[in-house]
Amino acid sequence: MDKATKSASPAGAKEGDYAALRELFRPHVESFDYFLDAGLEEMLTSIRPMEIKDPNSSTILKISLEKGHVLPPMRDGRLGVPLYPQECRQARITYHGEFKLDVCLQCNENGAQVRHTLNFGHLPIMLMSKLCHLRDADPHKLVFHGEESTEMGGYFICGGMERLIRILILQKRNYPMGMVRGSFLKRGAGYTDKAVVIRCVHKDQSSVTIKLYYLQNGSARLGFWLGGREFLLPVGIVLKALIDTSDREIFTSLTCCYSDKYGRGKGVVSTQLIGERAQIILDEVRDLSLLTHMQCLMHIGKYFRSVMEGFEHNDYETVAKAVLKDYVFVHLENNHDKFNLLIFMLQKLYAIVDQTASPDNPDALQFQEALLPGHLITVFLKDRLQDWLRKSKRLIIEEATKNKNFDLSNALEVRKFLTKHTTHVGRAIESMIKIGKVNSQSGLDLPQSDGMTIHAERLNFHRYISHFRSVHRGSAFAKMRTTSVRKLLPESWGFLCPVHTPDGEPCGLLNHMTSTCRISSFYNSEGVVKDFEKIKKSLSAELVRVGMNPVFPKIERSGPPEVLHVHLDGCILGTMSAARIEEAVNFLRKLKFLAHSGIPEDLEVGYVPLSLGGAYPGLYLFTNPARFVRPVKNLFSVPGGEQSIELIGPFEQAFMEIRCPDGGDGGRKEKFPATHEEIHPTAILSVVANLTPWSDHNQSPRNMYQCQMAKQTMGFCGQALKFRTDVKAFHLQTPQTPIVRTATYSKYCMDEFPSGTNAIVAVLAYTGYDMEDAMILNKSAVDRGMFRGHIYQTECIDLSKKNRENVPEIFAKSVLSRDTNTAIDSDGLPRLGQTVHPNEQYYSVYNRLTGAIRPVKLKGSEPAYIDYVAVNGTSSKGDFQKANIRLRRVRNPIIGDKFSSRHGQKGVCSQLWPDIDMPFSANTGMRPDLIINPHAFPSRMTIAMLLESMAAKAGSLHGKFIDATPFSSSVKKEGKDSHKPDSIVNELGPMLASYGFNYHGTEVLYSGFFGTEMECAIFIGPVYYQRLRHMVSDKFQVSNCCI
Repeated sequence: MDKATKSASPAGAKEGDYAALRELFRPHVESFDYFLDAGLEEMLTSIRPMEIKDPNSSTILKISLEKGHVLPPMRDGRLGVPLYPQECRQARITYHGEFKLDVCLQCNENGAQVRHTLNFGHLPIMLMSKLCHLRDADPHKLVFHGEESTEMGGYFICGGMERLIRILILQKRNYPMGMVRGSFLKRGAGYTDKAVVIRCVHKDQSSVTIKLYYLQNGSARLGFWLGGREFLLPVGIVLKALIDTSDREIFTSLTCCYSDKYGRGKGVVSTQLIGERAQIILDEVRDLSLLTHMQCLMHIGKYFRSVMEGFEHNDYETVAKAVLKDYVFVHLENNHDKFNLLIFMLQKLYAIVDQTASPDNPDALQFQEALLPGHLITVFLKDRLQDWLRKSKRLIIEEATKNKNFDLSNALEVRKFLTKHTTHVGRAIESMIKIGKVNSQSGLDLPQSDGMTIHAERLNFHRYISHFRSVHRGSAFAKMRTTSVRKLLPESWGFLCPVHTPDGEPCGLLNHMTSTCRISSFYNSEGVVKDFEKIKKSLSAELVRVGMNPVFPKIERSGPPEVLHVHLDGCILGTMSAARIEEAVNFLRKLKFLAHSGIPEDLEVGYVPLSLGGAYPGLYLFTNPARFVRPVKNLFSVPGGEQSIELIGPFEQAFMEIRCPDGGDGGRKEKFPATHEEIHPTAILSVVANLTPWSDHNQSPRNMYQCQMAKQTMGFCGQALKFRTDVKAFHLQTPQTPIVRTATYSKYCMDEFPSGTNAIVAVLAYTGYDMEDAMILNKSAVDRGMFRGHIYQTECIDLSKKNRENVPEIFAKSVLSRDTNTAIDSDGLPRLGQTVHPNEQYYSVYNRLTGAIRPVKLKGSEPAYIDYVAVNGTSSKGDFQKANIRLRRVRNPIIGDKFSSRHGQKGVCSQLWPDIDMPFSANTGMRPDLIINPHAFPSRMTIAMLLESMAAKAGSLHGKFIDATPFSSSVKKEGKDSHKPDSIVNELGPMLASYGFNYHGTEVLYSGFFGTEMECAIFIGPVYYQRLRHMVSDKFQVSNCCI
C-alpha cells in the first residue's frame, strides 16, 4: 500500500527545479552554441580564398575570409539597448544579431594585406543560446520580460513567429557502410548492386558521401558528387594518387586479410578471389599507362581542372591534390590515413560480395545520427558565403573588362563591389528558418532541401515538448511504397520511443527520442569544447598499452580472424589481436569514468565480434557529435567500487549484454553474462508516453493514440498568455492536476501547464445516447465550469503593407462623426473587454490624403471579446500603423465536441444531461460528471483506465497522489533476489474498504429517472479527462453561415 500511495515526485526534486526539463532542449541549444564558439571559425578557415586575375594586367587579387563576429540582438537605431524576444513577437520582427566578417584583400603574393570589416546583415539568434539576453535568467527575470518561467529556448523568432529547425536522421558519419541497392545498377554497364558507402564529415560539419561500387569484373569504382554530377574513378588510380606506393604494397595490403589456414571458419571475411581482384585493379591502372604516383595525379588533374572552380589556371598536380583534399575522405587530413581507409573499404566490399560478411541496414538506428540546428546553419552559411565570393568575383571581372582603368589594387574600389550582396547572406539564413527551404546548387549532401523547419506550436505543453524531441527520417521516405523504413527495429531500443509515433501517413517516419536519450555534442560535461586531437592521442596511447599495433610503422599485415582493425571516427589507428580485444574494450569502459584519463564520457566503444557471415568485425570507436546516447548501469567494478552510469550508443548496444532492471534473464532459457543493466523500464518511452498512467496495462495502440491526443488537448497553453500574439491559442479555463500520475509528471514540472480535469466517470449504459463511443456530460457540471475554455485569435494589422496605393493610413476615429459605436476608442482601436458581434465595427482607419474614415467590421459568425490590444511603434504623436488585436471567443462544451481519457478512449459528447436525471450513488449520493459506455473497454482492453478510477478514488479519500509509473513491477526490490509483481488492486482495495467503499471500486447506483436500484456493480470514480481541440464551433460544415 505504501508503493501505491507514495508521491510521484522524484527524489530531490524541488518546486521550480527545471534541470530535467532543460535537458530535453539541450541538443538544440548546444548545437547553436557550437556554431558561435567554434563552428563559425572552423567554417571560415575551410573556405578557400578566392583569386581574381585582372584581364588587363598580371595582377591577381586574393580575397579571404578571416574572422566572424555575431553580436547580441539590439534595437535598431538605439545603440546599446537590448532587444528581447517578447518585443519581437509583438512587433512581428526577427530576433537577430548583427553579423560581420573580416575580409582580407591582397594583391599578388607579396602585396600588402588590407582588411575590411563588412556587414553581412543579421543572423537569427536562438533563444537561450550564448547570445540571447535571457541566457541564465532565473524564473523571476523570465516572467519580468514576458516569458514563461519554464522558458527553455531552442527555437528562433522570425517575423514574430517561433520557428524550430527539426532534427533529421542522417547516415552515421565516418563509418563505411556496406549496402545492397538496385539503384547502383543504373550507374552504368558492368556495375552491380553492391557498394560500400561512407559519409565523411569535415570539421566545419560539411559532408561528402563517398561510394565504392563493385564491378562485375572484380574491380571497383570510387564515386563522389561535384557540381551536381557524380564522378567515378578507378579505385587503383586513387590508391596510387594518395601516396607514393608500389603495386606490390597495394597487392599485399589488399590480400593480407586472407589466409589458407582458416578456410571458411568463424570470423573469416575473405576468400582466395581477393588476389585476382587486386590484380585486376592494378591491371586497370597499368592499361592506362599510369605507373607512378605523379602520373596518377596528372591524370586526375587533367579531368577535374575544368570542373574545379578557381583552379582554371593551376597545373594538373595542384588540381588533383585539391580534389583529393576536398572530396575524398574529407574527415581525414593525412593521405596515408585515406589510403588505409580505402584499403579497408575494399576488403569490406569484397567480403559482402563473397557473403563472408553481411551488408549493413541503413534503416537501423545503429548506422544513423542526427542533423542538429547549429550544424545545419554552419553548413548553409558556408554555402552562402562561397556564393557571395563567386558573385563578387563575377562583378569585379565584369567591371575590369568594361573599365580599363579599374585597378584591383585599389581596396576602396574593390570594396564597393564586395558590399553589393553582403546583406543577402543574412537574409538567406533567415529565409531558410522562415520557410524551411535550403536553396543550394550543390544540395549540401543533405537528404532533402525543404521541410527543414516547423512552427513551434504551443497548443499545449505536450505538443511543445514533442517538437524538440522529435526526429524525422526525411520527406523522401514518405513517398516510398515500401514499409521497411517505417519498421521499429531492435537497434532503436532505449533511443526511440516505440509508442510515440503518429498513426497516419508519417507513422514510423516521425519518431520521438526517449526521455533519457541524449545527443552528443562538442561540449564535455564541464561545458568546454572538446579537443578531438587530444582525445585521439590519449586513446591511441591507451590502446597501445593494451596491445594495439599502430598503423605506422606497418609492422603487421593481417586481418580477421587473427587481428581486427581499430577505428576512431573513421580513421584506422592500428590493429589488435582478436584474443586481446575484449580486454581492451573493458579497459576503455573503465577509462570513461576517470576524469583525468582524457577519454570522453560519451565515447562509443563498438566492438563487432567475429561471426560466421555476420557484420564485418572490428573495434569502432566514436567520439564525434550528433550521436544518440543513453545512460545504463555498468555492472563491472569501476573506480570507487560502485555501479556507475555509463553512456552508450546504438552502434555498441547491438553487441552488448544489457539485462532488465528486475535482474531477470530477459526470457532466455539460460542466464547470460550481463555487463550492463537498464536503469528503469520506462527509459524506453518518450516524455509524453511516460505520462500515461499504468500504460503497461493498456493495449499498445491505445497508448499510441494517447500520445497523439495528448498533443491535441485543449489545456493550459501558457502562463505568459497575456503577452503572446499567437495566431490561434486554446486555453482551458479551470484545469486540474491529476490525482493519478507517473513520476515523469513531477520530474518535468507538468503542473505548470495542466491539460485536463478530474471528472467523476461512471462506466454505464444509460439513456441510449452513449453508444458508439458517445458520452454524456452532466449539464450542471458544465455550468459550474467543467471543461470550459476559450480560443484566442490575434489579428496583426499592418496598415503600411495593406495600402497598395502608398496612401498613408493610421488608426483614428472621427471626432465629427455622431456614430454611437462604443466598441471603438478615441484612437481608432477597440476598447478592452468590449463584446463585438459579427459585422460590427471594431476599429477604424483614417486616410490622411482624403480625410476619409474607413471602419472595419468583424468577420465570422460568432461574437468575440476584445482581450488585448498592443500598438507597435514609437510615435509620440500617436500616429500608429501597426497593432495587434487579440480576440477571445468562448468555447463551452456542446454536443459534438470531443473528449478523451489518458488511455486512448476518445468520445464525442452526445448530450448535456440534466443533473436531476443523472444516476446517483447509494453510498454518497454523488452523481457522475461523465458517463461512458462499458462496451468501450472489452475490445480496447484499456484496463489502466479502470485502475485509474479505482486509484484516484483511493487517492482523493486519502489525500495523496497515486504513483502510476508503468513497469514498476519490473524493478528489482532492494534486499530481494527476485520480485513477484504485486497486484495494484490488492494495494488499493483495503484503502477503499477502510473508507466504506467496495474493495474493487464498484458501487451501486440508482436511476435518476425512476429512483430504482440498478442491478449491477458499476465502476465510478475520478478519471483525468482531456478536452480535445476538435470542436463543433470551429467546423465550417456546421457553422451558422453554412447551415
